[in-house]
Amino acid sequence: MTGRFRRHLADRSGSAAVEFALLVPLVLSLLFSVFEAGWIMTQSIMLDRGLSRASRAVQIGTTSMNYTQYKQKVCAEAFILADCEKSLRLELTPIDTAADFPTTETPCVDRSVAIDPVTSYEAGKTSQLVFARACFVVDPLTPGIGYGLSVPKDNTGAMRLTSSFAFVNEPT
Repeated sequence: MTGRFRRHLADRSGSAAVEFALLVPLVLSLLFSVFEAGWIMTQSIMLDRGLSRASRAVQIGTTSMNYTQYKQKVCAEAFILADCEKSLRLELTPIDTAADFPTTETPCVDRSVAIDPVTSYEAGKTSQLVFARACFVVDPLTPGIGYGLSVPKDNTGAMRLTSSFAFVNEPT
């Protein structure tokens, strides 16, 4: 009986499978986390790009845009953002004094309700400082592991990507 037990303990067949089973989930979690972080960073950069490019059109005053047109311009410039117009909320606030800067967090779309409340959208006057903010909500690619598990999410499971941009309207 002890001989059989010793032979069983000395048997090394299957040890690679055990190592594989222990290490693969960790490696895959790390791999997906790196991919997720890169994708989130890319979306954030594109949101910054879209907001600054759309704000430039307002800044130079070549066209007067309403809120919907401004949102469409941001989404067109940030072309990789999926379902952009439904997931994006923008805000333009003219600034006259330091107290005029928004002190609240950037308002985001709440996908759990059907209505979208009105946000502040004033393009400002000539030579006036304007503060633009954007919030885009996006679902993580891997919400249950790694980076997707650790980022803060709202009640619908989406995370917030925010961007802000200040500019002075050019004189006409």
